Amino acid sequence: MLFGLTGVEISLIIVAFCLFGGILSGFPVAFALSGSAFVSFFIIAVLSETGLLYEIEKVNGVAQHIPVLEFGWQKALLSTLSTWAQGVFSRAFGGNVETLLAVPLFVLMGIALERSNIAEDLLTTMAKLFGSLPGGLAIAVVLVGALLAASTGIVGATVVTMGLIALPTMLKHGYSKSLSTGIIATSGTLGQIIPPSIVIVLLGSIVGDMYALGQEHRAEELGITVLEMLGEPAVLSTGTLFKAAFIPGIFLASLYALYAFGYALLRPKEAPAVNLGGEDPYALKSYYNGNAWLMVGAMFAPLLALVMIWIGLASAGFIGSSTLNEVVVYAPLSNGLVSVVVLSGFIITLAYAMRPSYNRTPIISGLVGIVLLFLFDWFFVSGDASGGLKAVYYFIPAILITYSLKHAIPRLLEVETIRVVSPPVILIIAVLGSILGGITNPTAAASLGAAGAVMLAANRRLKDTGQSNKFILAAGISVVVLLLMRANFDLRMMIEKISFDNGVAILVTIIAFHTAFFGLLFSCWTLIRGKIMSPIINETTKVTSMVFVILIGSLFLSLVLRSFGGEHYIQNFLHSFEDPHTLLIVVMIVLFLLGFVLDFIEIIFIVIPIVGPVIYAVDPTLMHPAWITILIAVNLQTSFITPPFGFALFYLKGVAPKEVTTLDIYKGIIPFVFIQVIGLFLLWNFPAIVTFLPNLLSTN
Repeated sequence: MLFGLTGVEISLIIVAFCLFGGILSGFPVAFALSGSAFVSFFIIAVLSETGLLYEIEKVNGVAQHIPVLEFGWQKALLSTLSTWAQGVFSRAFGGNVETLLAVPLFVLMGIALERSNIAEDLLTTMAKLFGSLPGGLAIAVVLVGALLAASTGIVGATVVTMGLIALPTMLKHGYSKSLSTGIIATSGTLGQIIPPSIVIVLLGSIVGDMYALGQEHRAEELGITVLEMLGEPAVLSTGTLFKAAFIPGIFLASLYALYAFGYALLRPKEAPAVNLGGEDPYALKSYYNGNAWLMVGAMFAPLLALVMIWIGLASAGFIGSSTLNEVVVYAPLSNGLVSVVVLSGFIITLAYAMRPSYNRTPIISGLVGIVLLFLFDWFFVSGDASGGLKAVYYFIPAILITYSLKHAIPRLLEVETIRVVSPPVILIIAVLGSILGGITNPTAAASLGAAGAVMLAANRRLKDTGQSNKFILAAGISVVVLLLMRANFDLRMMIEKISFDNGVAILVTIIAFHTAFFGLLFSCWTLIRGKIMSPIINETTKVTSMVFVILIGSLFLSLVLRSFGGEHYIQNFLHSFEDPHTLLIVVMIVLFLLGFVLDFIEIIFIVIPIVGPVIYAVDPTLMHPAWITILIAVNLQTSFITPPFGFALFYLKGVAPKEVTTLDIYKGIIPFVFIQVIGLFLLWNFPAIVTFLPNLLSTN
């Protein structure tokens, strides 16, 4: 064979050339994938039938040329179509359909927020808040990038939005072109990793099967069952991946902000402090005697203390539940209640820190209610208590906390920053909280996020036109009621005997559902009248169609690889690495290089199904599957910003002012590529950064 290559190796080269040729031809990627699959199969079939593409095998001691399509192209084609119809198609659109449904919902959520100008408000407000710090505008961009990532998950939209709004402002106030472009392009890619991320959703639809398949193969080699080998089913859910991705995403954002602050200290002329917010508009500095550290401490020290207490109690086994010999053992506290305590405690203490001259009675009442709620749950309410019993014990603390929040929230909304930041933050808390708290799965949470984004966009429209938003507020409160009912009561209506408390809860849920549904319909009608809904739906349809057509095209390409044994060849090559860490390094390098020419969607649907059964067959005690997946996600994010082919760089160049050259963007992004590599290195050496939150929230 040519250059000593085997027929399978040459076939792999043909597929690669057809794939990259199709992508570089300028055709849409989805059609380039399908076309390259058909063209490469045609070329391989012709060469195989003419005897030019073969494998050398010994039969009875005699070397014979065996065509790569051993039984002819007709049999290979029929076998491929059969596999598509019986297995691959079913796996893609059958078993994973619930997970994949989250994609259009999260896309709708992101586009609705983008069209409602919330991103512009966030950037303006954050610039006022942090502008007076060295590198403050850059830090503001990082924070907004993290918020948009958590609320949209769409990289292109985030980069373009911040490029249009933040870049001219930063350049106007003397920021260097390199720092400005680098921080915007990198912060925009946080949507790749911070949940709810479309990357995580798509990975979750693939790697769960890969992990189960890999562990089954490993168990077969050991001659035991998966349950005997692991002590638990081999399950890796999208919800677990969301939990695993949260801390690494915040960690990377912190590294970006730290770099921007350090850059400003070393080169103050290229990242100057800019005062955009006026002199102490809320009279806080005077109250805290000009001590900024004391002011920040009063705002965030209670939150830090509450979170540390939460972590300490969870680590000591006082929160959640566990299963011992098929018996559920409940700890004194539940994760759901502790999360309510932490969140309400932060809101109440923050209201006092931001408005210290106001009446303190509601603040004290709320803190008393939090303490009572904590004590009642610890001493009187068991983990398996009914919703009715919980309602009895929680009634008085809930009244005190509600009274406090009724006064605290209006105080906080007097502050412009909180008033602007709170809508997307509330949406993020609702979506991620319902997933991390185990209330619902990512697809249902995506539905909640999409509905919430539509209502936020409608609320913004009503605000701009001076109309009442009482219906939307009622709908928002109803959504909170629905989540509380779902978390604390058995709402099944088909069971034989419904207890009184569950019956009341079902009635409340029905009322809340119809109120929320009416609010959603009203929001949709508001956006339709304002001619905002049509572009949101059109853009959502385009993005979603692109994702699923790429999925179909990538499956065709995978089947072509399988037809001549290419998939088996690659997996055997990967199995040749005895050290699993070396194997993962090789896979990471390949994914990084492919990220230069392929979008993350193609990589997920083409490459992961091939390498997944091998890398996810490793002992999870050596390499946790969630850790592997998050490393892959961060790696894809890195390739998204790496010159010269990083997609985020093209997005930014398309909206950058004329004075910003491609070289400026490349110079600005290089330090952040190194930061990404440092982040990957830290995640590699400290897997607990990834696994800590899934382990902490593994039980409810």
